Parts: sequence; structure tokens; C-alpha cells
Amino acid sequence: MRATALAIAADRGVPTRGVDADDTELVERLCGSAGVGLHYRDWPYKREAEKAFRARESDVLVATSTVAAGVNLPARAVVVRDGRLGRDRIEVSMVQQMFGRAGRVGAGEREGWAYLLADETERPVWQARLTAGYTVRSRIGDRLPDHVLAELVQGRVTSLEEAEDWWTDTFAFHQGHDSVEPLHDAVVYLEEAGFLRRHGGPRGDTFLEPTERGTLTSRFMVDAVLAHELSEAVRDLPVPEDPDHAEETLTRLLATRLPDLAEAAFSDRARVTLRRVLRHQGRAEEPESDQEPPDKDEGLLPGDLAHAVLLLVATSPQAFAARAGYVLGIPADSLTAVLDEAQRYLAWLGAQGELGTVHPWAAVVAADLAERIRWRALGPERGAGRLLWMCGRMATPQLAPRLVPRMWRAARDRGIGAPDWAGTVPPRDSAIAPARYQTLLKQRATGSAFTTRRSGSLGVEAPHGAVICLWDGTTTIRYVSDGAPALVDYPPGRRDDSSRGRRGGAVFTRGDRHATGWLASYNGLS
Repeated sequence: MRATALAIAADRGVPTRGVDADDTELVERLCGSAGVGLHYRDWPYKREAEKAFRARESDVLVATSTVAAGVNLPARAVVVRDGRLGRDRIEVSMVQQMFGRAGRVGAGEREGWAYLLADETERPVWQARLTAGYTVRSRIGDRLPDHVLAELVQGRVTSLEEAEDWWTDTFAFHQGHDSVEPLHDAVVYLEEAGFLRRHGGPRGDTFLEPTERGTLTSRFMVDAVLAHELSEAVRDLPVPEDPDHAEETLTRLLATRLPDLAEAAFSDRARVTLRRVLRHQGRAEEPESDQEPPDKDEGLLPGDLAHAVLLLVATSPQAFAARAGYVLGIPADSLTAVLDEAQRYLAWLGAQGELGTVHPWAAVVAADLAERIRWRALGPERGAGRLLWMCGRMATPQLAPRLVPRMWRAARDRGIGAPDWAGTVPPRDSAIAPARYQTLLKQRATGSAFTTRRSGSLGVEAPHGAVICLWDGTTTIRYVSDGAPALVDYPPGRRDDSSRGRRGGAVFTRGDRHATGWLASYNGLS
């Protein structure tokens, strides 16, 4: 995208020789001076490019298919320069959508031309495909479990019979899927994955109810199939030995299991930097002094570069707070898609600590990482998650971008590293009502404590209603605290578990947590 825009600018006389395509501001300035704009999802100036093109201040817009739908621009000519998207051939519908941008009367044009650049061997194929046109097909079946779960969570469907009625009203059903079998398959999948449960009614009805895990999955908008596969993969992991091992393991799992991470594209410059980051386990201090250029892509596996991005946040958070707009010379906006996708799934994993549907170590680490990724511009280190969570709750979602950084800096300036303060008066920048603040204080895991007894049992103090989790390797056990100190035994570890003997304990409330052992490094900042 950027290289194409720079090439057009150079053809118009703008000196672009030696320009780094990763220098976002320079690319925007040079291309803009030549009347060339860029438009794609992560381009920070795409709205400005739209405005300039619509006002005819620029006459060339280098864009992805983002302009194919919903953007009414005054294009006289559209050139589709490639008939493939990655390894796949572009759908005819997308090409025709892009062609449809040319000569739009409502955009001030009276005629238009559309071109598709294709190899000679591809030309007959495209001519035939474009002549034949396309049939609009429903895509709801591609992610039917997600749609069924959403209907259940929102209360629009409460029984199998209502689900069948919903399905028969869809476009997919009337387009040839004239059977309720796909719907039944989706329900069975959701039930087996632990996202819903069935109840028999007095009249033989089958009622459907989303589980708490199912509700989380829908509200975090994570793919139900990917979520289930990720949960299974986490369940099979041995308990790590320390925080570094835990974060390396969890980030690698996400990078290889989530398609948007495994298939993420990076510029040549970013690839070189991220290979060095990967080689040095996410340490930002090393790559700059590492003068040995790695062999281009040799031995690189899917997800490796995305893994490097996640390790960079986990290990070298200062890199994201150093220079506005850049991370080790890489435009920060080019990393946004990877980080946002990972943050969503990590937050989903972290929210399951109270439910006991993932191992406690994974929930604690994931919850902390999710907050550190979300607020990466603050440069938060390991253990910052609880304080960031509290700041976010006090700020409200709408005001969080403005208030969280202020509350975070105010807390750190006072040496506060966790939300365990004793005062009951809301901080100055808190945006919630005093009554809500009092409720929030009760949701903390503040006051939790662990004491190892000579008998091998664990003394636990936890707030009333909190969930206490103990483990020996991958074997876990859960208790609900009644608010009184308790003496609890670890569960017996499995003989075939390679992490048997790695014991620990954690307390979970709705949103907060407190742990012992190496997980205590996530309780707060020093």
C-alpha cells in the first residue's frame, strides 16, 4: 500500500528515493503533496484522505477493499491491481463492489471506467467470472454457533423450539438449508463446549440457557469455536515454573491459535526488528545493539512475528511509551490489529478465573496481560493489571481513554501499585457515583492472604463470596469463601502430570484476584 502510493508520488515528481515506507508521517506528507491519499483499516490518516479525495484536493486514492462498501467517493476510474487477497482469489462480489465506485452519479460523476490488472493466464478466468456475475450467499452458517449463542445471551431465544423458529426465518434457511439440522448441530456444539445447557420443560419443551462462560464468550465477541479450541489448549498446558515462562507460553499459544495473529502481515522493516525481538525473548534493549542481520524469514513459523509483538509488551513495555507513534521504529498503528485481537482473548481468559473454567495460573496471567496490552502507551509492567482494572472501573468505559492515564499516573506518583488502599473516598478523577464506588471497593480481592502450614495445608483469608482456588499441577479445586479464615488442602496431583508438585493458590472476585507463589508478582507493583 505505502510502496504503491510512494511510487505514484515519485512518478509525479516528488523525491521519494530512500524514503522509509514505515515512516507514517513522512509517507503521508510526501504522498499528500502529490495529490495521493491512502485508505486502509490501520492507516491513521484515512479520514483525512477521504475528505481530501471527496473535495478533489487529491485525485488518487490508494486503498484496500475498505472503500468497496459504505464509502461514497467521487471516483472516475477504479483500478484493481491484484486479483488475489493473500493466497486466495478475490471474490467476484468484492471486485464488482470496487468497480461500483467508478462513475457514481450521486458522487458528482457522469461516467466511469473500471480496470482489473490480471496475468494473461488469469484473464480468461476473470472475464468468465465477471460475465457470470455472482449470487448473494448468506454467511451466517460460517459462524452459526456464535449467532445462536448471541440470541440466547440477549434473551431473544430461550428454547430449542424458539431457536428453530429463528433459524427458519433466516436468509440461509431459505437459500437451500431447508433443514433444522445445522441449527441442531450448532446447539450440540455449544452444549459440548460448555457454552449452554439444556433443561427439560413440563410440557416436553427443551429450554436453552447460556452458561456464565457462554455469556462471557458472546459479550467479549470471541469466536465460539476458537474459544473452545483455545480453552482445550490451555487445559493441556503444564503449570509454568515462573512468570516469564507463563507469559511466553500464553502469548505463543495465542499467536499460533488465533488466525489473525498467525497470518498477520508486517512490512520488511518490521519483520527484521521483530525477528530480533523474538530472538532476544522480547527484550527491547538487545535488538538495537544486535548488528547481526537475521536471515530473512529463515525458520520463521506462522505466528512467530505476532508472538514477538506480544512478548515486547510483556517484557519491554517501555518501548510503547518511548516515542509517540513508533515502537522500535515500527509504526505503532501497524501493530494495533494484533494487539487488539490478543487483548480481547486474554481478557476473556482472565474473566474466567472466578468461574474455574480455565486453570487459575492462566486466568491470573491473562487478566494482567490484557490490561497491560490495552494500556500499553502507559508502559505498565508486570503486576500493573489490578491497578489498571480499578482505574478503568472508576473511569467508566466512555471516559476511560482520558481518565485512566490520569488516575494511573496519580497513583504511581504516590507509590500506589495495587488497588488495596484503605480509604473509602473516591479519587478526585473518579467518574462514578459514591455508592458505586463503595460497591467497587467490595469487589476487590483486597485483604486476601495465604499462609503455608507445617501440615502442608494452606491457610486462606478471602472476602466473603470470593472463590478460592488451589492446585497441584493441572489438578485444581475450588471453594467459596464465607469470609472467615480457612484451612484448606491441596488436591492430589496426577501421577502423569509433568507439573505435579507445582502448587499454588489464588482468590478470585468478580474482576479482581490475588495469588500466592510466583503468581504473587501479579498482585501489584512494588
